[in-house]
Amino acid sequence: MRLAKVKGFWSYILPIDLWGSFAAIYEIIEWQAAKNVDPAAGLAFLGSQGDIWDAQKDMFLAIIGACIAALIIALINMKYKKDFWSEMKESFKLSENDHPLGEVELERMIKQ
Repeated sequence: MRLAKVKGFWSYILPIDLWGSFAAIYEIIEWQAAKNVDPAAGLAFLGSQGDIWDAQKDMFLAIIGACIAALIIALINMKYKKDFWSEMKESFKLSENDHPLGEVELERMIKQ
């Protein structure tokens, strides 16, 4: 969180997003490894035991685990951090040095 400089709501969402991304990347690597070896060895490596939804279940469980961890950390912070709710509200506001992106920025670039 210090490296990304996120606070409030985003400090709980970012780890969940990262764990989901890591789980998906791992499943893609696992699939490519199984695809590029002997078919019998690939099936043994995957260990899915005929479950076509194994990769999706693995990614889902990784995200659920990250959500549970984020919830536990949020509950601890709620109890011990006095400015928890003000930091949560503040995390949805743009800083004074920042400006909106997306279609607002695109419109600004077109007008230049």
